[in-house]
Amino acid sequence: MTSAQLKAFYAVARFGSFTIAAARMGLSQPAVSDHIKKLEEAYGVALFTRVAKGAKLTELGTKLFAIAERQAETELEAITLLSQARKLEEGALTIGADAAVHIMPHVQRFRARHPRITIKFVSGNSADLVTKLKDYQIDFAVVAAKPTDGSVEALLLGAERIVACVAADSPFANKKSLSLGQFARETVILREQGSITRNITLDALQSAKIVPVNVIEAEGRETVQELVAQKLGIALVSKAEVSNDPRVMALNISDYNVQMSEWLICLKARLNLRLLHAFLVAVQVPPNSLAKQPIKLDSPNVQQQKRK
Repeated sequence: MTSAQLKAFYAVARFGSFTIAAARMGLSQPAVSDHIKKLEEAYGVALFTRVAKGAKLTELGTKLFAIAERQAETELEAITLLSQARKLEEGALTIGADAAVHIMPHVQRFRARHPRITIKFVSGNSADLVTKLKDYQIDFAVVAAKPTDGSVEALLLGAERIVACVAADSPFANKKSLSLGQFARETVILREQGSITRNITLDALQSAKIVPVNVIEAEGRETVQELVAQKLGIALVSKAEVSNDPRVMALNISDYNVQMSEWLICLKARLNLRLLHAFLVAVQVPPNSLAKQPIKLDSPNVQQQKRK
């Protein structure tokens, strides 16, 4: 039995007429009759009794019609779902970000255009998010370093200066800045392995030939800032990532002027998907002209940071 034969059977059974069924299906009446004939011959059964006014279902035909009707409803449901997805009235996007602040304005713009699309956020450091992207666990990732992998396209969202995150009532509260030496004499809070912020902190200290007095390792940006708020140490972070928590504040590093880039990345193989394309439109960059060059900054250390 072919799909075309079952559809022809369903149409004839529904309308009780070969002529009407053929017209509704856009086929000739002989074509519809041939589908029914081959179906009946293949199983040695009679599905219709031909009558003067059309066709009447046999007992077996009535049972088959109930099955065919369920299939037709399933097919209609599938068509409706796909049609809604095509119109961006159905679907979901998963975005991975260590700091969602960088992508939030674009998400708001996308939501304004497509309010019925579900948005899910997944957290993780840059290395974790790249892995999840390549495993198709997320659609987009916001990371602090542009991947060199040819399977990934990257759009530069912006860059922020690296600052020291300190407690608002710490001894540094009345200062405008502090040096790397002062930073290293405090307890230094480091992110987990795979974090670009961790790499930046270690590179900064190594470049200045400074060994920190004490180190605490913490997983996740929120944990780092909570440790700072509790006066358990200080950390280097992107300025945009310093929260509005009144217990913490940002200070410039007087002898370290580096900016950290934020990239929106996705798999090249998925750029033609309507939903991903619509999100890129909301970010206001055509999907086939995503940024391919890192931002040019004055500091000679920047290119080194971006290769991490």
